[in-house]
Amino acid sequence: MPRGRPGAPRSVTIADVAREAGVSRATASRAVNDSDLVTAETKRAVHEAIERTGFVVNARGRALATGRAETVGVLVTEPLDELFDDPTYGRVLRGVAEGLTGSGFLPVIIQASSESERALALRSFGRRSVDAVVHLTPYRGSDLLESLAGTGLPVVLCGQLDDSPYDGIFSTVYSDDVHGARLAAERVLADGRERVAVVLGPADNPATVDRRRGYAEVLGSRLDEARVVHTGWDTAAGLAATARLLKSHPDIDAVLAGSDRIAVGSLAALHAAGRQVPEDVAVVGFDGHAIAATSTPPLTTVAQPLVEEGHVAARLALDMIGGAAPRTEVLEMSLVSRVSA
Repeated sequence: MPRGRPGAPRSVTIADVAREAGVSRATASRAVNDSDLVTAETKRAVHEAIERTGFVVNARGRALATGRAETVGVLVTEPLDELFDDPTYGRVLRGVAEGLTGSGFLPVIIQASSESERALALRSFGRRSVDAVVHLTPYRGSDLLESLAGTGLPVVLCGQLDDSPYDGIFSTVYSDDVHGARLAAERVLADGRERVAVVLGPADNPATVDRRRGYAEVLGSRLDEARVVHTGWDTAAGLAATARLLKSHPDIDAVLAGSDRIAVGSLAALHAAGRQVPEDVAVVGFDGHAIAATSTPPLTTVAQPLVEEGHVAARLALDMIGGAAPRTEVLEMSLVSRVSA
């Protein structure tokens, strides 16, 4: 008899379900865990008994019985304010959540921006608190990646790493930033722009490195290093960086921005300086977020299929949980033309 406070309602147990269904406790437990040893008819009887009794499956007990936690850890190494400020992460997260719908696995966000958080996350992974990891912010050379490789967990990286150092160990899904940057640079060259400025995110960010490479491949000698600046990904950073550029290089006729948020800041700086967009200066953003369509003027931008990337990441994680080998999927970017360029 379950113990509890006098007069407290008695908890429903698996034994109660077994009694209601007319089966043994072991059979009821196997039915709850979808064992192949139990017939479909018996499983149906047990699940009907669960509904009648109001039994709630204990997650810890189920994990012990099945060997699965029924969760997918979504790992983020950026600070939480950046996670919620940057729509990129929200769209990929939406895709992961949608991709897991109906699978029986829940996404769980795991923050690992500090040393202590990373250590805690790795301990949790070592205890198999999740069945797979989707890493939203993988950086080359990170000790976290090396440690993840040693856990034996299925891991999916959302992002491209040079030379594919974890090929055959992790699955990877990404949109080709180099190709996307080429599309942006080709657009401003087709408009006859010659004095192109580039405003990028942090220099050590993998997306920044790849986007800069794509710009350089198209612009060649037109890409003057003095007109390349690194800043944060946000609008305020884009405004300040572009304002500084206009003081040192007042003759620029195009701005290639490393994100749509940077680009919106660039538009504000150009407006404050009395420059017309696109007549005086063309501006091209990157990411394809909603703010690109609602800015003044609306932004030409390189659109990433971020929700689709989340869908693919979820599918790769589920496949690896099921025993599939790691693999890589590359998604296409596209140029969305609007008024700014």
